Amino acid sequence: MSRTVKILLIVSLVLNIFLVGAIVGGVWRWTHGYGTRPGWRVQAADALEPGQRRQFRAAMRQTALASRGLVIEGRQARAEAAKLYVQPNFDGAAVSAQLDRARRADVELRTRLERRVVDFSASLPLAEREKLAAALRQGPLRQPLAPKKK
Repeated sequence: MSRTVKILLIVSLVLNIFLVGAIVGGVWRWTHGYGTRPGWRVQAADALEPGQRRQFRAAMRQTALASRGLVIEGRQARAEAAKLYVQPNFDGAAVSAQLDRARRADVELRTRLERRVVDFSASLPLAEREKLAAALRQGPLRQPLAPKKK
Protein backbone atom coordinates (compact mmCIF):
# COMPACT_ATOMS: atom_id res chain seq x y z
CA MET A 1 0.00 0.00 0.00
CA SER A 2 1.45 3.36 -0.97
CA ARG A 3 2.17 6.11 1.49
CA THR A 4 -0.45 8.41 -0.13
CA VAL A 5 -3.19 5.83 0.29
CA LYS A 6 -2.25 5.33 3.96
CA ILE A 7 -2.41 9.09 4.59
CA LEU A 8 -5.78 9.35 2.85
CA LEU A 9 -7.15 6.45 4.92
CA ILE A 10 -5.95 8.07 8.16
CA VAL A 11 -7.45 11.44 7.18
CA SER A 12 -10.70 9.73 6.24
CA LEU A 13 -10.78 7.85 9.55
CA VAL A 14 -10.20 11.03 11.56
CA LEU A 15 -12.85 12.90 9.60
CA ASN A 16 -15.38 10.11 10.04
CA ILE A 17 -14.72 9.93 13.79
CA PHE A 18 -15.24 13.69 14.02
CA LEU A 19 -18.50 13.54 12.04
CA VAL A 20 -19.87 10.63 14.07
CA GLY A 21 -19.02 12.48 17.29
CA ALA A 22 -20.72 15.64 16.07
CA ILE A 23 -23.86 13.74 15.06
CA VAL A 24 -24.03 11.79 18.31
CA GLY A 25 -23.47 14.97 20.33
CA GLY A 26 -26.14 16.83 18.42
CA VAL A 27 -28.66 14.03 18.85
CA TRP A 28 -27.89 13.81 22.56
CA ARG A 29 -28.37 17.56 23.05
CA TRP A 30 -31.58 17.49 21.03
CA THR A 31 -33.10 14.55 22.91
CA HIS A 32 -32.03 15.75 26.35
CA GLY A 33 -32.91 19.43 25.89
CA TYR A 34 -29.46 20.35 27.15
CA GLY A 35 -28.87 24.08 27.18
CA THR A 36 -32.43 24.99 26.30
CA ARG A 37 -34.98 26.50 28.59
CA PRO A 38 -38.44 27.32 27.33
CA GLY A 39 -39.41 30.97 27.38
CA TRP A 40 -41.79 32.33 29.96
CA ARG A 41 -44.75 32.25 27.56
CA VAL A 42 -44.17 28.55 26.85
CA GLN A 43 -43.95 27.87 30.58
CA ALA A 44 -47.12 29.88 31.15
CA ALA A 45 -48.99 27.98 28.43
CA ASP A 46 -47.82 24.64 29.80
CA ALA A 47 -49.27 25.54 33.21
CA LEU A 48 -52.79 25.92 31.80
CA GLU A 49 -55.45 23.33 31.11
CA PRO A 50 -55.36 21.93 27.53
CA GLY A 51 -58.29 24.01 26.22
CA GLN A 52 -56.99 27.21 27.72
CA ARG A 53 -53.47 26.34 26.59
CA ARG A 54 -54.68 26.23 22.96
CA GLN A 55 -56.46 29.57 23.38
CA PHE A 56 -53.40 31.12 25.04
CA ARG A 57 -51.05 29.93 22.29
CA ALA A 58 -53.46 31.13 19.61
CA ALA A 59 -53.61 34.55 21.27
CA MET A 60 -49.79 34.74 21.46
CA ARG A 61 -49.46 33.61 17.84
CA GLN A 62 -52.04 36.16 16.69
CA THR A 63 -50.26 38.95 18.56
CA ALA A 64 -46.87 37.90 17.17
CA LEU A 65 -48.21 37.77 13.62
CA ALA A 66 -49.83 41.17 14.01
CA SER A 67 -46.46 42.48 15.26
CA ARG A 68 -44.42 40.97 12.45
CA GLY A 69 -43.34 44.45 11.36
CA LEU A 70 -41.66 44.99 14.73
CA VAL A 71 -39.76 41.72 14.41
CA ILE A 72 -38.59 42.67 10.93
CA GLU A 73 -37.62 46.16 12.06
CA GLY A 74 -35.56 44.79 14.95
CA ARG A 75 -33.76 42.33 12.68
CA GLN A 76 -33.06 44.99 10.08
CA ALA A 77 -31.71 47.39 12.69
CA ARG A 78 -29.39 44.72 14.13
CA ALA A 79 -28.23 43.79 10.62
CA GLU A 80 -27.52 47.44 9.86
CA ALA A 81 -25.61 47.80 13.14
CA ALA A 82 -23.54 44.74 12.22
CA LYS A 83 -22.71 46.31 8.84
CA LEU A 84 -21.71 49.55 10.53
CA TYR A 85 -19.40 47.70 12.92
CA VAL A 86 -17.15 46.58 10.08
CA GLN A 87 -16.95 49.86 8.17
CA PRO A 88 -13.42 51.28 7.81
CA ASN A 89 -14.51 54.47 9.59
CA PHE A 90 -16.31 53.31 12.71
CA ASP A 91 -19.27 55.54 13.59
CA GLY A 92 -20.27 54.69 17.16
CA ALA A 93 -23.23 57.08 17.09
CA ALA A 94 -24.69 55.37 14.01
CA VAL A 95 -24.21 51.92 15.55
CA SER A 96 -25.86 53.09 18.76
CA ALA A 97 -28.75 54.59 16.82
CA GLN A 98 -29.38 51.27 15.05
CA LEU A 99 -29.16 49.32 18.32
CA ASP A 100 -31.57 51.83 19.91
CA ARG A 101 -33.96 51.25 17.00
CA ALA A 102 -33.73 47.48 17.48
CA ARG A 103 -34.28 47.82 21.24
CA ARG A 104 -37.36 49.99 20.73
CA ALA A 105 -38.84 47.38 18.39
CA ASP A 106 -38.04 44.58 20.86
CA VAL A 107 -39.56 46.46 23.79
CA GLU A 108 -42.70 47.28 21.82
CA LEU A 109 -43.11 43.63 20.81
CA ARG A 110 -42.63 42.46 24.38
CA THR A 111 -45.10 45.09 25.59
CA ARG A 112 -47.74 43.87 23.14
CA LEU A 113 -47.24 40.24 24.14
CA GLU A 114 -47.36 41.00 27.85
CA ARG A 115 -50.52 43.09 27.42
CA ARG A 116 -52.09 40.18 25.56
CA VAL A 117 -51.17 37.86 28.44
CA VAL A 118 -52.87 40.24 30.86
CA ASP A 119 -55.98 40.48 28.67
CA PHE A 120 -56.11 36.70 28.36
CA SER A 121 -55.64 36.26 32.11
CA ALA A 122 -58.70 38.39 32.86
CA SER A 123 -60.89 35.59 31.50
CA LEU A 124 -59.31 32.88 33.64
CA PRO A 125 -60.63 31.59 36.96
CA LEU A 126 -58.48 32.27 40.03
CA ALA A 127 -57.01 28.74 40.11
CA GLU A 128 -55.75 29.08 36.54
CA ARG A 129 -54.40 32.58 37.19
CA GLU A 130 -52.45 31.15 40.12
CA LYS A 131 -50.87 28.55 37.81
CA LEU A 132 -50.08 31.27 35.29
CA ALA A 133 -48.54 33.46 38.00
CA ALA A 134 -46.33 30.59 39.16
CA ALA A 135 -45.07 30.10 35.59
CA LEU A 136 -44.53 33.83 35.12
CA ARG A 137 -42.24 33.91 38.14
CA GLN A 138 -39.77 32.06 35.95
CA GLY A 139 -39.96 34.81 33.31
CA PRO A 140 -40.20 38.60 33.40
CA LEU A 141 -41.84 38.60 36.83
CA ARG A 142 -39.29 36.28 38.42
CA GLN A 143 -38.53 36.76 42.05
CA PRO A 144 -35.27 38.38 43.12
CA LEU A 145 -32.53 35.99 44.08
CA ALA A 146 -32.19 35.24 47.76
CA PRO A 147 -29.05 36.69 49.33
CA LYS A 148 -26.15 34.27 49.41
CA LYS A 149 -25.28 32.77 52.76
CA LYS A 150 -21.79 33.48 53.94
